[in-house]
Amino acid sequence: MDNIYYSFIFKNGMENIVLNVEKEITIKDLIEKYFKRKEKSNLLVDNFEKTYFHYNGKKILYKNNINTVESFFDSNNNIIFVEHLYYNKNFTDYEEEEIIKDNVMTIVYKAKVKDKEFPVKHVAIKKIKKNALKEELKIKLKKNVINEEDFEEEIIKFNRELKNMEICHCENSVEIYDYFDTENFFVIIMELCDNNLFYELCNTKSGFDVNQVRDILLQLNNVFKKMHENKISHRDIKIYNILVKYLDEEKTKFKVLLSDYGISNQLSSLSQNYSTHAGTPIIMAPEILEGEDYNDKCDIWSLGITIYYLHIKDLPYTGKCEAKILKEIKKLGLTVLDKIKDEKLNDLLSKMLVFDPDERISWEDYFNHPFFM
Repeated sequence: MDNIYYSFIFKNGMENIVLNVEKEITIKDLIEKYFKRKEKSNLLVDNFEKTYFHYNGKKILYKNNINTVESFFDSNNNIIFVEHLYYNKNFTDYEEEEIIKDNVMTIVYKAKVKDKEFPVKHVAIKKIKKNALKEELKIKLKKNVINEEDFEEEIIKFNRELKNMEICHCENSVEIYDYFDTENFFVIIMELCDNNLFYELCNTKSGFDVNQVRDILLQLNNVFKKMHENKISHRDIKIYNILVKYLDEEKTKFKVLLSDYGISNQLSSLSQNYSTHAGTPIIMAPEILEGEDYNDKCDIWSLGITIYYLHIKDLPYTGKCEAKILKEIKKLGLTVLDKIKDEKLNDLLSKMLVFDPDERISWEDYFNHPFFM
């Protein structure tokens, strides 16, 4: 059977993708081939819900499944136009007001939305610096030059963060409004929060009391349950990644939201193990510090460290490097919990901060612990 070339052309003319396909092909199969090809290109942030295909004047909205599957063959120009509704978005749609964070890898700033029909007036814009990612890759891969194949993993990570944030979205996770890709940045337009939980902790005298800790955790449990149901491990649960939105003008009451899924991953099963060294050392589970394989119970450990910090306003283990942190964990063990006077909270943490992950409390038992009753 003869093959025919179909040209997929962005309406903005920035990119041509040519595919070899058979004469008879369904729209669905052709679009699937298009997205598979896109996975190998430098832009993987296509949102299926916001992608339209135009064929012979017909506008097709692609939503993973197409009700009407039809075959077609155009012997003339074989062109399908692809319209990405938000691909051409740029920073002229937003008015920068205040930089929230600016470090080696990321810039986050508050911005005013110019579109009056947008659901909110202000957003947070997170820009992940591609050049910084490439410099980090050079060190990691011991290379002087990073090519497209080397950078492909970073693109996959970016898409994984978006996917996992969308999967786990609930009232206590940060909402994504839009995302796109520029020459220099991966960009996420997301819900604007007022602060992070570290700032609130600093305003306490000696940490949050037991009832406040319980309230914070009950809120976070909404997103933790989503993560567990969808077999997603965050791998960097810490106080800086828990954001705050105030509920009153006095800023005495607030809602908490989990953010930053940058190193999260989705497991094929809850028992699957990781081997990638990921996370923030001071909250890392001991199995990660030892370079062993690990699973979603690493989040149980990190959450336990975070809970301790919220209540005591100090970390249980304070080594300055991974080796010293691991040494402290082995030396001090659960004796650090002597500072936790509440019986139920002490019991919960004694089951979370267990060195052996096989003996560590499961997510189901965590959710059903008497501390939350």
